[in-house]
Amino acid sequence: MKTDWSHYLSVEMESTISNELSILCGAEVAFLGYSCSGKPYTFGSPSFQAVAERFLNREASSSLQRSVMNAHQQAKIQELCKVYNRMVEEAKTEEAKVKKAAALAETMPVDEDAWWKVDPKEVEDHEEAKKIMEKCEGLYEKLCNEAAARIQRGDAENNNK
Repeated sequence: MKTDWSHYLSVEMESTISNELSILCGAEVAFLGYSCSGKPYTFGSPSFQAVAERFLNREASSSLQRSVMNAHQQAKIQELCKVYNRMVEEAKTEEAKVKKAAALAETMPVDEDAWWKVDPKEVEDHEEAKKIMEKCEGLYEKLCNEAAARIQRGDAENNNK
């Protein structure tokens, strides 16, 4: 009987240690022991059966988690591919616009004696220099007005988004 009593104390001690371990570490603990006579002693936190089932089904649950993660990653990759494809299309569209503008610029006649190419300091005739300055000021004013209009359109478009 002394042996059975000491074994009982040993099992209780193991149970206490397992309980403390589960509380201190926040771990799920399962303990299974057999007496000399073959009687099983179990301890589990939250329960022996819950921990055993979780341990035995770990591979199944991890494959389920993996498949969920893979599905999430695939969805994210597809979304990024759509964004990439849209940006490539936009870049192609912009490239086509640039080529079209360059082709139009080449077909436009270039006036070698254009007034905007003349340096006002090199003009000896005072009246002609005055006319060139007036044209430059008019061009500057038109450019400022056009820039302001484009800025307002851009602000209006950004506010509508």
